[in-house]
Amino acid sequence: MQFLKFTIYYDYHRIIKFFNDLIRMKMRRGMLELCLIIIVVIGIHAERLLHNGSIEGRVSPSVASPSIIAIRGNDSIRVSSNEGHFGMELQPGDWRLIFAAKEYNGISTEKKVQVREGKRINLGEIRLTQ
Repeated sequence: MQFLKFTIYYDYHRIIKFFNDLIRMKMRRGMLELCLIIIVVIGIHAERLLHNGSIEGRVSPSVASPSIIAIRGNDSIRVSSNEGHFGMELQPGDWRLIFAAKEYNGISTEKKVQVREGKRINLGEIRLTQ
């Protein structure tokens, strides 16, 4: 009878050990898959950022808090200045920038800029005129 108890006890622990090992193995594989997915997503975003260019500058007077709109074909991006400073990431190509403020009765200032891959362009100070 005691041998039977030992056998059942031993088999029970072997089964538990087997399932614990299986779960650990699946968790390791799951963690590995998650890490690989994260690395791929980071790589995709890093490559996208490397292929973009950026522009920055300052709009004065900064009290106006103008909107800056970048237009290329059917693409457009709009940002607002922060105390006169602005910046945006753009795809390479020729862009038309429009600086407009409500305080200036709809009068806008335009500037054309060529964005190059991986380059940052500083437009300096853009003055709004009434």
